[in-house]
Amino acid sequence: MLPEFAPRELFAESYDHAGTRALAREILMMGPSEYAAAFKGSAIKRATLWMLQRNACVVLGNVGTDEDLAVLEAMREHEHEVVREQAAWSIERLAHREYGS
Repeated sequence: MLPEFAPRELFAESYDHAGTRALAREILMMGPSEYAAAFKGSAIKRATLWMLQRNACVVLGNVGTDEDLAVLEAMREHEHEVVREQAAWSIERLAHREYGS
């Protein structure tokens, strides 16, 4: 029999756009120690922190608002090129959505 898995507290409020955006921002602001603590004993740790941060940038590019621009701008300085590129894409996407371009 498989063990029963309870959802992580981190995901408790991520069932709508506001919750999804908040979760993405939280992941983007995590450092290695926060990541390790949040996902200790979880299969999600197969994805490294920078991989989740890249995905969080995608989320904000798809459902984010201008309130998310500051954290995306910070990710433009990320050590991993993939995260930097995704942050730039997300910022551009939000700018076009806001101005209807």
